[in-house]
Amino acid sequence: MKIRAAKASLTPDLNPAEAFMDSTFPGCIQREKHFNTLQYEISTSSLAKIFQVVLANKDRLNIEDYSVSQTTLDQVFVNFAKQQSGEEDTIVLHPRAAGARRDMRVFPAKTIS
Repeated sequence: MKIRAAKASLTPDLNPAEAFMDSTFPGCIQREKHFNTLQYEISTSSLAKIFQVVLANKDRLNIEDYSVSQTTLDQVFVNFAKQQSGEEDTIVLHPRAAGARRDMRVFPAKTIS
């Protein structure tokens, strides 16, 4: 969701929207937070309920824009990769490997025995 600032020159206050999400969708996880954008993972509610509740509070929370979608396979992979970023061993991809970028490193998963 994208939050509007009270005045164009001010930084938007994300606290009311964050408190709303935490109280309305217990167990939701904040995945991203940028200047005026919040991204959450909500695992227990239907898409219809999420749309209904956010729409009903859109003006009160100064929500400029929002979208609701199911998690994509790409998002699952990115979240998994972020979780693994603390590993010590690294594998450097060849520059011509599919999806590789210069100096991209892949961190292998730990094995659990």
